[in-house]
Amino acid sequence: MQIIASRELSAQPGKVWKDVAREGSVVVTRDGQPVGILLPTSAATLLEDMQEIAFAQARRGVSRLRAAAARTGVASLSRKQIEAEIRASRQP
Repeated sequence: MQIIASRELSAQPGKVWKDVAREGSVVVTRDGQPVGILLPTSAATLLEDMQEIAFAQARRGVSRLRAAAARTGVASLSRKQIEAEIRASRQP
């Protein structure tokens, strides 16, 4: 996987797109930190590619939620405690 600075993308976009086609993906950085990933696609695979990205983002979100639940102790609540919390939050 190739890594390029964002200014290279601005200065030489044609070269970067060739790199994407050749390498399969290119990481774009700003001030040395990753800010994006360029991935090859086509009209035939665009929908599938976008679905894969959405699924990956959803998996990452679920992992963050589970980690936060474990860290705060929410993951260990019983079903009865959860239902009590729901009832309490619905009270006027």
